[in-house]
Amino acid sequence: MTAPTQPTSTRLLTTTLLATALVVYSAQGLLIPVLAPVPRTVGLAEIELGAVMTLSAAMLVLTGSWWGREVDRIGIHAVLVRGLGLATLGTAGFALMTHFASAQELPRWLVLSVFGTTRGVLYGLGFAAVPVAGLAYLASATEGVVARTKAVGAFGAMQGISLVVGPAAGGLLAMGGILMPIYVAPVLIGSTLVAVWALPAPDRQAQHDAERLPWGDSRVLPFLLAGGVLFLGLALVEIIMGFLVQDRLGLSNTETAGVVAIAGVLIGIGFAATQALIAPRVSGGPRTMIVAGSLIAALGYACAAVAPNLGTLLPAMFIIAVGLGLAVPGFNAGATLNVKPHEHAAIAGQLAATVGLTYVAGPILGAGLYAAHPLGPVVAAAVLSLLAAAVAYTKLAPSSSAHTAD
Repeated sequence: MTAPTQPTSTRLLTTTLLATALVVYSAQGLLIPVLAPVPRTVGLAEIELGAVMTLSAAMLVLTGSWWGREVDRIGIHAVLVRGLGLATLGTAGFALMTHFASAQELPRWLVLSVFGTTRGVLYGLGFAAVPVAGLAYLASATEGVVARTKAVGAFGAMQGISLVVGPAAGGLLAMGGILMPIYVAPVLIGSTLVAVWALPAPDRQAQHDAERLPWGDSRVLPFLLAGGVLFLGLALVEIIMGFLVQDRLGLSNTETAGVVAIAGVLIGIGFAATQALIAPRVSGGPRTMIVAGSLIAALGYACAAVAPNLGTLLPAMFIIAVGLGLAVPGFNAGATLNVKPHEHAAIAGQLAATVGLTYVAGPILGAGLYAAHPLGPVVAAAVLSLLAAAVAYTKLAPSSSAHTAD
């Protein structure tokens, strides 16, 4: 009698995971349009708010594997509830301190300490649970290259859509008050927490002993290396995008913001559409997706390096997004297909931590390379993309890309 309920539970949690990813990643993007005015409003320097964001990314690195073990210990549903609870608490605390610090002068150390604790530690810790829970469950609920790629591609597509929805919604909310996006973020995440908490724990949630997967495991190390250098290249370029546009095209601050917003929309659309629509239809498995996607991304970076005007720079950004949208599902699906089912949560934690590490190191390296030469980050991103393709091509045999047959 319980077997017929299995698909319903699986579909319900899959839909919930995708919706959760969209909301949480979009809520994170709400802050982007007000990153410049917020620190000035509360009496902090821009670099101090940047340090808070770096701390948040570091939490993904530090706790990704731990959340993976928690998935094995307490289950997907409980991990999502706890993660969303921490993220809600973090964004709510950040909003409260921002409100009070903007209304009256508070000690700088106090504002920075609360920001670091709430938006850095608590939010970063809670946010880390979402990709780990999502990838772990989608891996356990699917079998074979096509089904796995489709599932993780859909999850990645939510991230891509959030790149458009988050900043756009943040810009609209900021029209009603510069702090409005900060106030709305905990409401969105808290509402998602209530919806997830109200759901029953899924039928398909067999617990295992908490699994520790060595970082040097030969089955997944090439995927982690390829994905790591690919995401590092993206992080290098993301941090200097505004500077690159403004300096090369000679635009004003307002014009630069508009161009960066348009580029963000194109990147989000290309990233989401490729993962959801194209990647599942590519033959050859994860190895082919990583190699082809990395080469396409490298081409996009090369075009961006020499693009003389906006008409060529924006298409280059779109090419980069398409390449990444093709490679990322191969990175995620391939790693989960190369381990056993009871190791899915462990590898999901490592995948999330790998991405987080690139966003800790990337902004610092990107800014340093740009200071040395304006083309430095873009050229480095192209080289890293070629390196990702080389790692995947030489270290992943076609047969190793499909541990489980369709």
